Amino acid sequence: MSATGTTITICRSTRRNLRYILLWPSVSEEPKSTSAFNIRIVVYVLITAAFSVCVAMHLIVTTTSIKNVDVSVVDDFSGVTSLVCVYYVAFTFTKNQPKVARLLMEMSNFEKFGKPPNFDQEDETLNFVSTLFFAYLCFSVFIYQLIKFRRKEECEEKNRNDDLNENCGFVTPIWTPFSTKNHVVYYLLQAYVVVCVQLLLKPSALVTFTGFELTTHLILRIKQLNQMIHKIFVNTNYEIARRRLNNCLVYHADLIRMAKALDECFSSSMFMFTCITAIVIACIEKQFIEGDHFCAVVQFCGWTIILVLACWSGQILMDASESISVSIWFSKWYEADTRLQKDILLMLKKSQEQFALTAGPFSSLSFQLLVSALKMSYSLLCLLNY
Repeated sequence: MSATGTTITICRSTRRNLRYILLWPSVSEEPKSTSAFNIRIVVYVLITAAFSVCVAMHLIVTTTSIKNVDVSVVDDFSGVTSLVCVYYVAFTFTKNQPKVARLLMEMSNFEKFGKPPNFDQEDETLNFVSTLFFAYLCFSVFIYQLIKFRRKEECEEKNRNDDLNENCGFVTPIWTPFSTKNHVVYYLLQAYVVVCVQLLLKPSALVTFTGFELTTHLILRIKQLNQMIHKIFVNTNYEIARRRLNNCLVYHADLIRMAKALDECFSSSMFMFTCITAIVIACIEKQFIEGDHFCAVVQFCGWTIILVLACWSGQILMDASESISVSIWFSKWYEADTRLQKDILLMLKKSQEQFALTAGPFSSLSFQLLVSALKMSYSLLCLLNY
């Protein structure tokens, strides 16, 4: 699989999945944002805007109108905060789409240093996992919607007993300015909600997986650099060793630039995602305590898997970047010409700079951040139970 400077060959499944939810341009539009892609974003907003307003209005109406009835608004609050996260992640990702596309093109180009070892196998595995991940998202959302629909009669009975006017059977509580008692209106609205939920519950997951996939491709190149470093001093000829060392220096500089570009593409999205995820997980835990066990478990698994994937991406990138200095140290640099040893020391010093995926200005994606987010969710849960 060869690549030119203007062709993207990696992340095929992920790019296709993003197109399904209108957040990635067609193949001909990939290198840069076009008016056609901007129209996709407008269509995305127009389709989902009414649903988002209905979810937010339900929270407002419930907290201001219902009196003397023990009605939980945890589900509403979870839905509204999720929507804030989704729109922020979607808009920042589409804003950075040209940068992501350029990074994808650069990682698809092997003219300079050749293809990393095991690249084809790793790329096929990532495409398969991406397809499986997207299928899991679709299936889990469908199951969640089905469970909510099957509870329609229970919800209607509660309406009669408590004199409420809830719209029953929908995946999340929504307010409507019209009655949904007519079957035609109800099922049309149900179909619209299903479409919106499928569009809105995937961006955070797919953007996170895109970051994970790009991180994996960057790590493949780091491993390739480590192999090149070990070969520098296999031949004692000065000219050959100098040429190999220069290649390693240029490759290392390219990897540093790629890591910074990757961080720029996803940093703000991951900051919002990690903050909101802690809030959403706290709301889900509260739902579990209140007795909605199965739905809470489905949501908890979904959000936690995405959070773990995001933090894992940052952790494995940091670990891989540390391996560069280890490879330099264990190479036979001590047998090299003294004229080369100075450059090796400079490269060793430069390799001390750790590659990292940041979550905004405050932290880096890592297992430490994962623990912090879960601790924050527990603290918020205690606050909700107070």
